[in-house]
Amino acid sequence: MPIYNEERFLQHALDSLLAQDYENIQILISDNASTDKTGEIGRKAAANDSRVSYSCTAENIGSAGNFQRVASMAEGKYFMWAAGHDEWSSDLISASVMTLETNDSAAIAFASSSWMGETGGDDDRDTDYQDTRGKSVLGRFFTVFWGNMHPVLSLMRTKYLQQTKSVQAFAGADLVLLSDMVLMGDFVHIPNASWRRRDVRTKETHRQRMKRYTGADFGLARSTLDRRFPLLRLPVSLMATVWSSRQPVLLRIILSLALIPLLPVRYIVGVRKANKNSQQ
Repeated sequence: MPIYNEERFLQHALDSLLAQDYENIQILISDNASTDKTGEIGRKAAANDSRVSYSCTAENIGSAGNFQRVASMAEGKYFMWAAGHDEWSSDLISASVMTLETNDSAAIAFASSSWMGETGGDDDRDTDYQDTRGKSVLGRFFTVFWGNMHPVLSLMRTKYLQQTKSVQAFAGADLVLLSDMVLMGDFVHIPNASWRRRDVRTKETHRQRMKRYTGADFGLARSTLDRRFPLLRLPVSLMATVWSSRQPVLLRIILSLALIPLLPVRYIVGVRKANKNSQQ
């Protein structure tokens, strides 16, 4: 759990994870120098349950830095980032583990997901995601390219994650990570388990989201160029991910040629979707 100022929902999220019917879990809380009561909740949880450990950074290292930090602490065969304000069905981990154990081609096992508001009420935003089994590598890659980023918060093979650059410090890094993972293996859907993602922020336009991403607390902009053009590194990193993959050279060329015209289209679609959601 890479967290920052999560006092409102952290205990509820921890209760949901500790209620999992899969007992062999380790919950690593990485507190990014929170200024509220997050630390108090985390330390208490660690004292009360041996499956929980809590650590806090001396200063805010940014969202990406905290994601990287907690991933580096993981010791298990499988790994999952978990937000400090979400909730999960009690069988999510066990169903995810079984899916990965029985599907050698799988890199990530993802549950059915839905959005909820701050008070827990349902939010009808689209959360559908396609199982990539049976698709070609091209099909898998563009399923991720056009999809949402929910699988980032799903159970994944640790050894695959360790072959990536993890969550990098720029806007859109989750897309790069998922693109890297899907070039290694399938994203497999678990039909019965579920995950509810809590929307804890006010509705924001695309411009407002980019401003938040490049703010000091989020830490996704380390230079003046990143702050002015927050998505500049995304297309370069996607191309680099394709070319650093273990796919055949011809396939890498095809993917690269297909990406060139689609990247601006993906940007326009993303802006329109964000602005539409901000009005709902």
